[in-house]
Amino acid sequence: MSDASSTTDPVAATAAIGSAVHEVHWRDALPWWILFRAAGMAFSPTVLLLAAFGGLATWAGWAVIDSLTGPVAGLELPAATVTAVSERALPNATAIIATLPAPLSDAGRLLSAPFHPAVTLSHAAAAAGRILWFVLAWSLFGTAITRHAAVTMIGEESPGFLGGLRFGVSRWPSSFNSVAFVLLGVAVLSLPGAVLGLLMRADWGLAIAGVVWPLVLAGALVLAILVIGLVAGWPLMVAAVGVERGDSFQAISTAFSYLYQRPLHYAFYAVVAGVVFVPALFAAGLFADATTSLAFWATSFGMGHARTTGVLESAAASLAEAGAAAPTFGLRAILFWHDCIETLLGSFAWGYFWAIATAAYMLLRRDVDGTELDEVVLDELPGEAA
Repeated sequence: MSDASSTTDPVAATAAIGSAVHEVHWRDALPWWILFRAAGMAFSPTVLLLAAFGGLATWAGWAVIDSLTGPVAGLELPAATVTAVSERALPNATAIIATLPAPLSDAGRLLSAPFHPAVTLSHAAAAAGRILWFVLAWSLFGTAITRHAAVTMIGEESPGFLGGLRFGVSRWPSSFNSVAFVLLGVAVLSLPGAVLGLLMRADWGLAIAGVVWPLVLAGALVLAILVIGLVAGWPLMVAAVGVERGDSFQAISTAFSYLYQRPLHYAFYAVVAGVVFVPALFAAGLFADATTSLAFWATSFGMGHARTTGVLESAAASLAEAGAAAPTFGLRAILFWHDCIETLLGSFAWGYFWAIATAAYMLLRRDVDGTELDEVVLDELPGEAA
């Protein structure tokens, strides 16, 4: 009895083997390579401009809040070490966290201030106001960036600055409400604890709380899942709106699902993004410095050495003295344009962040749901055109 495989045409078999060797789909073998493409999008003018406007909106809102409540830079929270069990159980990990860069540690203190048990009501309200304004600003501009990144990554025509901005203006409520609904759930679930807290004003109430404290901790575990999921999953919520054109509930469900089903994948993508960010930021700074330097270099041929030196010294003196104006209108105008370059460079990190968040969302969607990376909702939903 002959085997059917023994009658296979050797020429066809050789061709099949050859085609298998040469047809390597790198996107399937290394899907996280899309993170590098997303990093490259952070250099696009559209992303830089949207990120710059988002940064300016954040700064303007915080300036108003600072004028009303006072600045919270370098926020120091009251001591409540009994709640920080990790300081005793994991002292080495706590020491590592203490070495984080100042922007990250300041952001951590700002985020934890409204949930700190010993913070004053006014302090918590001031921190919450800054957080909500931050979420509001980036619900608009972050959604615009994620839309631009998603459409560009699948090879479709880029919506551009105005198209992305229009999308952000029309869809920001979905991004913002995804945060608001989770916070509303946190507030509702914390009501039983607040009632118990009223009893804890007396010693007998404190005794009751000690007996039922395991139940309180169980309820607080649910709150921890929500709060940690909100902080870590918020970029995925915004990306879900940008990629899927979905509503708030879809953004919440997908973000929590992807985060808690594939936490190690999410962490790996974050590590890759962090590693790539260093050379990307160096490249952005190099282009910014080269642009400003070469502008003066080109004009120095006409100005001459003495005049060039004088202009550069005057510009340096104006920059060194905070609030001091340049001596001439021309120099003030030049410094203004250099400030614009500096603003764009400062906004590069935000553009990078949202572009990477888009790629991470698409990767996690592929990991959990099996959705291809090139699937993005492009058409308007029913009734949306009206």
